[in-house]
Amino acid sequence: MNAVVQPASPERSTQSSAQRLLLIESEADQAIYWSSLLSSLGFAVTSASSLGQAQALLELQPGLIVCAAHLADGRGSDFFASLRRREAFARVYLLLLTSSFGQEELIESLSFGANDCMDKGASYGEVRARLELAERVIMLNEALHEKSNHLSEALARLRSELESAARLQAAMLPQRLELHGVRAEVFYQPSDMLGGDMLGIAPLPGARRIALGLIDVVGHGTASALISCSLMRELMDRMVAVLESGQDPRRCGQQVIEEMNARYCRLGIPGMYFTALAGVLDLQRGQLSYCQAGHPSLYHFNALSGWRLLEDGGFPVGLFEESSFTTFDLPLLDGERVLMISDGLLRPGGADSGGSQAVLGLLRQSGGDCKLILARLDALAAESVGAERDDQSAMLISLGCRA
Repeated sequence: MNAVVQPASPERSTQSSAQRLLLIESEADQAIYWSSLLSSLGFAVTSASSLGQAQALLELQPGLIVCAAHLADGRGSDFFASLRRREAFARVYLLLLTSSFGQEELIESLSFGANDCMDKGASYGEVRARLELAERVIMLNEALHEKSNHLSEALARLRSELESAARLQAAMLPQRLELHGVRAEVFYQPSDMLGGDMLGIAPLPGARRIALGLIDVVGHGTASALISCSLMRELMDRMVAVLESGQDPRRCGQQVIEEMNARYCRLGIPGMYFTALAGVLDLQRGQLSYCQAGHPSLYHFNALSGWRLLEDGGFPVGLFEESSFTTFDLPLLDGERVLMISDGLLRPGGADSGGSQAVLGLLRQSGGDCKLILARLDALAAESVGAERDDQSAMLISLGCRA
């Protein structure tokens, strides 16, 4: 039998996939009967007399396929199973027609991918009810698929915007600085595309002074990244202004942190606090003067004693308006190193509740080799995976580094 396309009823002239129906029936009288019946219900029916002929008609993209259980060239259940393995037909509604309706055939048809199984002797009312149900299911699936597509497009746009923001944040990170025999290098691994950590380096031309800053904002993601970038800009701009005004460079970091703490405590933004480290490397005096605000301790290296952990101090910025902060002075000579890290690189465990000793052990294995230190920080960062992964950042200051 040749394929026969029955015209749709006037009210269904604009066909959706829910109205396009492929009928597969080898018995001529049954094909005529079901084609007429389904057309009377408003479906645009295309008929095929064999599974082979039906394969060629699948390009019409029917939303509903009504297939006899047994055909001249195979079984309807097997045909349904083959369709379900193809992604393009995952949402097609499959209805099996059988002349020996029973529980076993129903179970088999459903397990092979059919949505419904109906006796060929079903009444007109039952056929109509089942087909109306099928049409509602198809239309619901189409609506869900459309919403899913819109969501996928929105997620793709969001990811593209996040990637652009991540590139911008990476571009805002300070590049490696080499000045007056000092090398400053940064390490940055956000927990995702964007991070709440930020670093800053600002050399003062002709003054032989370098302003340094590290910030770690609570949380991760876009909001934290925006806040950290804004805070770092505020911190560095204010430090440079203080230094250029001729005020005591030694207390520069403490002064700026105290100003920011007063400002953000007065704003009273819920959950708005952050750790920070601000300092000035004064090459004329040969020392680093810095102030900590809840940020992890510094690590210091010299050739005689190796690496040691320095004391920390201070509360995070924006937590308590009455918080007091302290300036620490660290004399530095040629060949010495200073490492500043965010808490994402700490690995608490056992007796080392803060995780600082684990980092200290890593540094002691590296000695003063700058490249090896950064490589081991990278390996340490890679150990942190999954939902618990934090933003990880560091700044390595080297005097007279040749590695």
